[in-house]
Amino acid sequence: MTEADPFQAAIRIARASKSPMERAASALDGDRYKIFCATYASMRVIDDYVDDDFLARPAADRAAARPEALGVTQAWRAGAVAALADGASPAPTARFAETTSALAATHVLAGLDPTPWNRLAGAMARDINEAPMPDWPDFLAYAEGATAAPAAVFVETLALRKMGDGRLWTTLEKPAVETIRNSAVLLYLVHIMRDLAEDAAKGAELLTLPDTLFAEFGTSRNGFASDASDAANDADLVSRVRKGVAQYAEQFLEPAQAELIEFGKFLTEDEADILLGLCLPYIEKYERFAAQP
Repeated sequence: MTEADPFQAAIRIARASKSPMERAASALDGDRYKIFCATYASMRVIDDYVDDDFLARPAADRAAARPEALGVTQAWRAGAVAALADGASPAPTARFAETTSALAATHVLAGLDPTPWNRLAGAMARDINEAPMPDWPDFLAYAEGATAAPAAVFVETLALRKMGDGRLWTTLEKPAVETIRNSAVLLYLVHIMRDLAEDAAKGAELLTLPDTLFAEFGTSRNGFASDASDAANDADLVSRVRKGVAQYAEQFLEPAQAELIEFGKFLTEDEADILLGLCLPYIEKYERFAAQP
């Protein structure tokens, strides 16, 4: 692989993430692995920008930087959509130029649905605006951008097949964001349950759960972030809130399992095994969380 390879930076970012998705995608053929890395890295850089750069700042600094951060997110979305539509590459000096160039390089290989990028941009804008999340429907609207987006691109990549124009196109009957919705939300909820104490210790801004959940346990988002950092409170409070998340997540379990079965119509046996290998450990982890007293 040479320095001129447009996928090099994206592959490096995807591998460095140690993401289960990257490990699963590594079983794909060369072109689809490159496509996965380009799409994953494109989404990873904006998520890292929002979480690790913007949200990590003190409140006053966030308020001052908010218009710029929203502009960065909008420019990221526009660049990604243009790259997918016609292979448009950004200026070398543009922010995220390496990953957007990799995304542009997928255009000669495949036709990809831009919907996940649009939805992820909406979720990132919500984070930047620190928009309220009063109840579970607000959480769900956010989750369908924040987590269904990368999951949708992963399953679309699995289902790509070479068509008459020599490019790869999806064989899914519905948009991937709809086809993997319940599984993606369930996996995201498992991530939240797993990392609950760690995220609370980093600050309330990283707690993407609704106010009604915290109120159910006599606290607030800020109160939980403070209390969960106290070792004396951690075991009890975190476990109770985690149980509340597990109870909400239950509604997605059977639909998620049905989705995974449905993919058997569109994927080869090996591809279906890749998807199951990614999802089943999370489902098992959900069941362990749900079984805890």
